[in-house]
Amino acid sequence: MQGNDVFGIIFSNTNDEALSEMTNLRTMGSIPFAARYRLIDFPLSSMVNANITKVGIITKSNYQSLMDHLGSGKPWDLSRKNDGIFMLPPFNLGTQGMYNSRTEALNGAMDFINKSDEKYVILADSNLVANVDYSALIDFHKKNGADITVVSAEGIAPTNIGKQVELTTDENGKVEKATIIPGGKKAEYSLGVYIMERYLLIRLINEGMSKERPSFKRLSVIDNIGKLKIYAYKHTGFCHKIESLATYFSVNMDLLSYTNRKDLFNAERPIYTKSKDTMPTRYGLENTAKNVLIADGCDIEGEVENCVISRNVTISKGAKVKNCIIMQDTFIGEDANVEYAILDKHVVVKPGKKLCGADTYPIYIAKSTIL
Repeated sequence: MQGNDVFGIIFSNTNDEALSEMTNLRTMGSIPFAARYRLIDFPLSSMVNANITKVGIITKSNYQSLMDHLGSGKPWDLSRKNDGIFMLPPFNLGTQGMYNSRTEALNGAMDFINKSDEKYVILADSNLVANVDYSALIDFHKKNGADITVVSAEGIAPTNIGKQVELTTDENGKVEKATIIPGGKKAEYSLGVYIMERYLLIRLINEGMSKERPSFKRLSVIDNIGKLKIYAYKHTGFCHKIESLATYFSVNMDLLSYTNRKDLFNAERPIYTKSKDTMPTRYGLENTAKNVLIADGCDIEGEVENCVISRNVTISKGAKVKNCIIMQDTFIGEDANVEYAILDKHVVVKPGKKLCGADTYPIYIAKSTIL
């Protein structure tokens, strides 16, 4: 399936408030994940794998690190004379100020939407960790003659990012009923990924902006049951919404399982990211490494177990690091003991220090902190 009649829009600041500890200086989309990736790599790679060559990235604030990561778009083959990546900074909406919803964000990007020539548009959040087959999604949408197709999953709906949309479908995937539900309920629920015709999106945005609180989930699905042909494309693979520090920790830890890694990092639909030329990781003679995901450029001399470790991390002799997420350029001194912790970039843990959290409440140490 060639997706060259489709363009993409990604919301880079999706639910920033749910992970405020980590989004004070960056967007949700630029949060490091799985040792060498960023969260935005997943929806962006899914689009590229479906031959979508034009992607708009809607930003709101703190997007410098996102721009550094995306650059010209070369790792995703989006460094092009025509099309490619388009950064869409917030547009001042006059008396409304900064946007507060997806509908307002899309209204601020209306110039980009109007100038796009493609017939269809895919909208995606950046806090969804999944390898969705967008080619199959596009085929499903066209085959059913749908007005809107929403990607769904079965499971426990997220609890910390507002109310969710439960979908009731027939045997063909047509949505017969859509209901707002609280998080924590087991259901088939919307993952926040939509495909529709560009002109329909423009119409929905204009309708939404005439309302006091333009909720896109209501505009696109709930208010149009019985009016439009709405279908649900069910994703069945590894799938998690990052909705809190605890879920960020647990989803990273889930990738220590080979089965989960194989499903998420599907060889037929690769996840692309910005690469760096770094020396291989060096393991000291007395080091112990068990069940770990380690990027290149690290110096491991201590004991590490059940950890996700990014590039250029140093774990000194005698240090014990267990059940942790360690981000880039962090240094852990000799005989330090760190358990159930998330250490952001450039953190320094001095020799002999002890940090200990819990699996349901990991300690978070902010970027460039010295302990």
